Amino acid sequence: MDYLMTKARLGEDSDDPERQLTKSLSPVREIMEAGDLDFNQLLQRDLDDHRVAVSLIPYLLKPQATGPAFFPPIVAVLLPFRHKRPSHFPDLDMQTVVEDDGARWAQEQAGTSFQVQRLLGSNDRLHPASVGKLWWNKTESQLVVLDGQHRAMALLAVERTMTNSWQNSAGARFRSFYENQVRQALQDFNHGELDLSKVEVPVTVCWFPDQTGEGAKPHEAARKLFVDVNKEARPPSESRIILLSDAELSNVLTRRLLSELRNGQDESYLPLYAVEYDNPEVNSSRPARWSVLTNINLLKSTVDRCIFGPPKYLKDVTLRFGGRPSPTEQDAFMREQLELTSLFPAQFEDGGFSYQRDRIGNSEFPIGQADTISDRFAETWGRGILTVLSKTAPYAAHAKALTLLKDDWHVDDTGLTLAHDALFGGVGVFWTLRDSYEHYQENKTLGTRATKSDVIKAWEALRAREESFETYRAQAFLESGRAETLKKSKAAYAVFNTHACQLGLVLVLGSLWQLRKEQPGGADIKALPAFAEALVKGWNTYFAQDQGKAKDRRLAFSKTEVNHPLNQISNMDTAQSVFFRYFWMQALDTPAAWENISSWFTDRSRFDQMISSARELYLKLCTDQQLKALKTSKPGSAEAKLRVEAQQAASNSIKRALKDWFYLPEDSYEQWLSSLDKSPEALTTVEESSDNTDTVITEDDDSTSENVPAASLEDLLGE
Repeated sequence: MDYLMTKARLGEDSDDPERQLTKSLSPVREIMEAGDLDFNQLLQRDLDDHRVAVSLIPYLLKPQATGPAFFPPIVAVLLPFRHKRPSHFPDLDMQTVVEDDGARWAQEQAGTSFQVQRLLGSNDRLHPASVGKLWWNKTESQLVVLDGQHRAMALLAVERTMTNSWQNSAGARFRSFYENQVRQALQDFNHGELDLSKVEVPVTVCWFPDQTGEGAKPHEAARKLFVDVNKEARPPSESRIILLSDAELSNVLTRRLLSELRNGQDESYLPLYAVEYDNPEVNSSRPARWSVLTNINLLKSTVDRCIFGPPKYLKDVTLRFGGRPSPTEQDAFMREQLELTSLFPAQFEDGGFSYQRDRIGNSEFPIGQADTISDRFAETWGRGILTVLSKTAPYAAHAKALTLLKDDWHVDDTGLTLAHDALFGGVGVFWTLRDSYEHYQENKTLGTRATKSDVIKAWEALRAREESFETYRAQAFLESGRAETLKKSKAAYAVFNTHACQLGLVLVLGSLWQLRKEQPGGADIKALPAFAEALVKGWNTYFAQDQGKAKDRRLAFSKTEVNHPLNQISNMDTAQSVFFRYFWMQALDTPAAWENISSWFTDRSRFDQMISSARELYLKLCTDQQLKALKTSKPGSAEAKLRVEAQQAASNSIKRALKDWFYLPEDSYEQWLSSLDKSPEALTTVEESSDNTDTVITEDDDSTSENVPAASLEDLLGE
């Protein structure tokens, strides 16, 4: 990588290179349309326009009592673009010596894209002063801000406001975030005396001489540079790391899921705007928008569990997630799940490095073959994951309602346009609107003058649309928008849209595919998408059963607004997905649903064993929850007595729920319960083998749980 150190400044409009550099700095969002942006081309964090407007611009313009304002250097990289799409630079030609400005320079040129000159000394060697010049063709190249985009946006906002050039820029739609703030800042701090020509910011301009010509990957190099530059800075959000980092194969595969949604080749998939992938919070793992169905963190979890395992969590449904998995075991499972033996020879070369197929893993994989691995994933597991998350009835209804909201949205003013972008297009816009509204409310509370700008109106428009969306979704899922039905719909989606429920759904795909592998004849990975379709048909058949006066199976996972719910999980964190796996399997176990998947399991006995084990695990959870409640309501009572009471209450509750919602007769449940091994020897065996098991501590429980199957009824009741 080569670079120049220079500066960008404000002041009167001129051809001065430092003034022109200010105009040339470009956030990614102004070079590429959000709808065209491939997730492998993302280079930076989303812009926090609110922070720029209320914090950075005043700092930039206001005289500081403690001394001059100073910004660290902006890092910008020259990258090839044509028609707002990433392209490549022509080959860099041979270095020549030219005379210019009364001096001799070493010159290199990449076609008509860019040209570099370096000052030579009297001996035609590079001058020790290290002076250089860089030109670029704006129709073929763009100077993209890689680090310090908020500083750059502060400069651009002042520049465009002072020169009335917002309407001529690619960032015109963000004008409302800044124009009033800039004018107010100038009015408050300027008093007619501020010399804007003295407002300047250092800039490091980078380019990659080695990434020119066909086959070069300058955008990939820029992403790596971004990660390197930000290692010691304020950490990017987890969402941003997944979008940017190529260090882990799991991130590459997760991005591929998003790209498949972005491409829109399968209209039955959920729309991209139903996925939250731009959350700026560092430790956020839950969606914040009311409109989205899921987020990038959930998609990453599905990749981790289905592709990297470890396999024990798919094969043994009595295990709760915990412990530190073995990377070696995970890598081996990934190679098995993607059948890498059919993609690569035992040993091969890539990018000048030698790779052994049996050593390929999450952190050690051939970058040049990442697309090959990603394609295999997309054609098999990727399609399977997106199929179950898109086509299963509650999720298909959510997507349908969201698209209807988008299509019925008439954008007729700036506020509505910003609100529309926040939900359906503009990356990062939602968070800017949220922060701006909170700032507006704080000012009102403090009695400070607070103007209701287009930004505030946009947030209010968003909130007004939420009720419309809830009605659309209730109509799509429960075929009614009445108040009573609306309450039931909200209660159902309070469960369906949790990570626990969604990951549990995908875990069924992973666990039952493991069973499919054990069937006579094994399993062909190319059949996995069809297998996922069969599961979806099974679930949708279940949800469609006995509507009307009978129990509405569409509400079977609800915790509230229904009688005798099966779902009694007190804390629905992601780790509870193992219990939702049981719920989804129980739905497939109903007669009508099973008909859709029976052809995939010529031997049903292993499925029956798996669902029995999963039910045992859930009975244990419900018993533990009941015991905890009884200890609170009956202090001083003997724990042994409370354990029996808790187990009986939990068992009766599950029995009634299975009868009401899943067609399981009470005598069948009693038969299952009595079949659990009651021998004390079984408990001893579990205790003796517990040294080799993992443990997990959940957020709402200070105790540990061994990841072993319950071997007896007594084991279900406690230690």
